[in-house]
Amino acid sequence: MPIQKACARFMETQLDVCNCVGVYCFAHIHMCGELKAKAREFMEKNFTEVSQGDEFVNLPNDKMEELISSNELNVDKEEVVYEALVRWVEHDEASRLSRMSKLLPCVRFGLLGTRYIQEKVVPNPLIKKCPKCKKLLAELIDFDINQDIYHRESIFTALLRSGMIKPEHCILMVGGIHQRKPSINCYNPLTRETYCMSDFHHEGRTTGYDVQDPACIVTDDNKIFVAGGNYMYHENISDDNDDDSIEDYEDEMVRKEFLQYDNDHDVWVPKASMLFPKSNFALAYVNGKIYCFGGLTKNQHPTEIIECYDIEQNRWNYVGMLHTTLVDLSTVVYHGAIYILGGRTGIGAHNVVMRYEPNTAEWTTLAGMPTPRFNFGACVWGDEIFIAGGQIYSQSSYTITRESLSSVEIYNVKRNQWRQGPELPDNLCSIGLFVICSSLYACGVTEYRRTMYRVHRVNVIYKLNLVKSKWEQIESDMCDLHNFACVSAKVYTRKLSQVFRPEVDT
Repeated sequence: MPIQKACARFMETQLDVCNCVGVYCFAHIHMCGELKAKAREFMEKNFTEVSQGDEFVNLPNDKMEELISSNELNVDKEEVVYEALVRWVEHDEASRLSRMSKLLPCVRFGLLGTRYIQEKVVPNPLIKKCPKCKKLLAELIDFDINQDIYHRESIFTALLRSGMIKPEHCILMVGGIHQRKPSINCYNPLTRETYCMSDFHHEGRTTGYDVQDPACIVTDDNKIFVAGGNYMYHENISDDNDDDSIEDYEDEMVRKEFLQYDNDHDVWVPKASMLFPKSNFALAYVNGKIYCFGGLTKNQHPTEIIECYDIEQNRWNYVGMLHTTLVDLSTVVYHGAIYILGGRTGIGAHNVVMRYEPNTAEWTTLAGMPTPRFNFGACVWGDEIFIAGGQIYSQSSYTITRESLSSVEIYNVKRNQWRQGPELPDNLCSIGLFVICSSLYACGVTEYRRTMYRVHRVNVIYKLNLVKSKWEQIESDMCDLHNFACVSAKVYTRKLSQVFRPEVDT
């Protein structure tokens, strides 16, 4: 059995469109449940390509029925399923034509256009040779003409397949500290629906810690990665406690884990770890590679090291050094160049703006931000870079504290000039700034002190009204998460647990 399991695990790593059908049948015969499930999922996810392969036409009758009945087929139109069925029957018409009447109802005719049915389905020779199929089509035509009064035997469903359901553009809050678990960490700003994505776990520990100050990045093809952060181990926090205190946390460990989000299964999949552990840093994606800048490493030491992750090779490499140490900085990408913005060193905030060319490793110093800041949001919109909120250090009497900002500043890339933007209604930190459906959104944390040692934090979301040049609040108290990484990505929310909010969802 150990040999069988080892072989099965190896075969999982070798799945492709040419062998997945054979692996599926092999796993079924040898009762390898996990391998069978993986192969079945691969077939569903790559159905269009798999159905054109040589192995597909050798699927047994019962497995063919299971496959084309699945809701999880990744097809954008039902015509793909119908044409795959026809190809399968034509491969061995003599023995399979009798199965046609049982398999044809697996095609969701409610998703096929009337013209396609008339031009491609009705004249098909296989249909004409099968009396039960001809009867099914007659009932289909009756259903299409008289849907309101149709009462015949056949049922024609229009239930969408997986590939027909488009992902939703959501705001994700990855990692962070929160008192209520599970917590809202996925938000659709268009529908105001909220969801709970899975946390990512340290190996060997599934409870008793939070991941503070990680970095997160979404690639151009919508792959979501998270890296590093401080793993804050703690005793159980009371559900009745709305505040957080440093006394609640017993241990802290900076990590170098790097994970990719698997939306199909709502899990984080480990990838090659970074070269160095770090937190409070920034990631940027360019041409299949992820670049890592700044942050804090062990013992809270700032680091200037720049690492680069090759997604295809699953490997990190050292590529250079920053000109200065930067912590809680931001990065954006414009026309293939990475712009490094702001950050802090010790108790000093920076207004630095630098452009890094990944292909040549060349640096260019640009016009600095009008207001030095760290822990702020930044994004590209057109030919401009927007920055919003963040923090600075302030000193009063004998104490130095962090103060949040509400200011918004806009950088014109072509002119190398800054100007003021519409101010946020509140001082915000830990901000994510995104363009979603041609609108600019800001998701961040506003905080106030209840006592000298207790800070109350509230998650808010604003949308910029371009006509009025004013930010409008769309969420005032969504959750109590803080010290998270905030990104926007397209997510299949049907794979997540929806969080019901009576004041919004009723």
